[in-house]
Amino acid sequence: MASVCGSTLSLMDAGVPIKAPVAGIAMGLVMGEDGKYVILTDIEGIEDANGDMDFKVAGTSQGITALQLDIKLKGMSIEILAEALSQAHHARLEILDKITQAISVTRAELSPSLPGSISTMAPKPSILVTFPV
Repeated sequence: MASVCGSTLSLMDAGVPIKAPVAGIAMGLVMGEDGKYVILTDIEGIEDANGDMDFKVAGTSQGITALQLDIKLKGMSIEILAEALSQAHHARLEILDKITQAISVTRAELSPSLPGSISTMAPKPSILVTFPV
């Protein structure tokens, strides 16, 4: 989910107007045979591969914009899912706080290194032609 956070920072630094910063967090679950479990925050590849749940959550401070869930169990209680969502919410807000400490608002001017485009309308039939700049 670092790609989500990095994309937010890059867009804001380049002056691309976005509605709100977005952060992502990878959650995991390890379930014991006795039914006891641990919800993991900011999992790595080995935890993803060997855990019982892989749960990615992305969003702004206002809410979730995307999520993805894989489980290796036959089922999972709604209480565990709610706990994982709550834990992800707190982690996402902490990450968003770090993002806004690094860059609180989108830069006022677009970066000169951003790719651009020029659009023009061709005569009949109306065809929109776009040229990369």
